[in-house]
Amino acid sequence: MERAAICPECGEPLSVSIERDEKTGEIKIVFFCEGSGDDRFSFEILTGLTNEYILDELVKEGEIIERKMKIRVLEREPEPYEEEF
Repeated sequence: MERAAICPECGEPLSVSIERDEKTGEIKIVFFCEGSGDDRFSFEILTGLTNEYILDELVKEGEIIERKMKIRVLEREPEPYEEEF
């Protein structure tokens, strides 16, 4: 099965973690590269959802609720390399 999110630095599939912001309680989705190289790439999607929102507002099965999300790049560094002479 091919993953949908690919690292723009190395081309490897990105790993995904779902976390909760300690300060705001907001649920966020973090994408990060665990490829074999030394490049670094990660970003997070701030969903605008909290556990309270999910429990209180998402009550009807099949209902679609439109929410605004924010995306923040956490790090992006290409693989360092040395030129051979």
